[in-house]
Amino acid sequence: MLNILLLAVQSETKRIQYFSTEHPTITYFDRDYLKFVNVSSRRRSRKDPFYYVDIHGTTLIDVGNNFTSNFYFYEFLTNQYKRGFIEMHIKVCDLILNNKFFGTAIKKNLAYCPLPAGDYHLYNMTIPIDQVPRGFPFTKGRIYVNGTVTDTNKVVVAGYIDLELKEFTVRTKT
Repeated sequence: MLNILLLAVQSETKRIQYFSTEHPTITYFDRDYLKFVNVSSRRRSRKDPFYYVDIHGTTLIDVGNNFTSNFYFYEFLTNQYKRGFIEMHIKVCDLILNNKFFGTAIKKNLAYCPLPAGDYHLYNMTIPIDQVPRGFPFTKGRIYVNGTVTDTNKVVVAGYIDLELKEFTVRTKT
């Protein structure tokens, strides 16, 4: 007699939120400060929903708190981007070393500041979802970013990236 034993594997589903960051674009960079700059966004595979941002560039001068990063969040409404009320203005070293929203991803690639002139390659950066405030005011939008000289507000680099807050269902075995 052959006994057949069927094992039922119980599974739970868990919903994970993440930011889809797509279509990064550099709209301007000053060749007196930067020799080259490139930003790209990609997924590792079709099964991995997360997008990873890579930044590559060559600075011609030392970069530290003598430069400020300005982030402006726009919400996508009625087929156009409208400026929201969220803004961040933070000096570069403070961004890298202390900021939890963008700085956490940068710190994985750069653990020091100020940055001497040279080539920089930042890979696999994502916005940690646990750092996104509960009740984030919109689910689809664009972040405009510009880097300025702190003392003069001269724009050195500018660009944007589209983002969307999405959910992904993960099955976990119990």
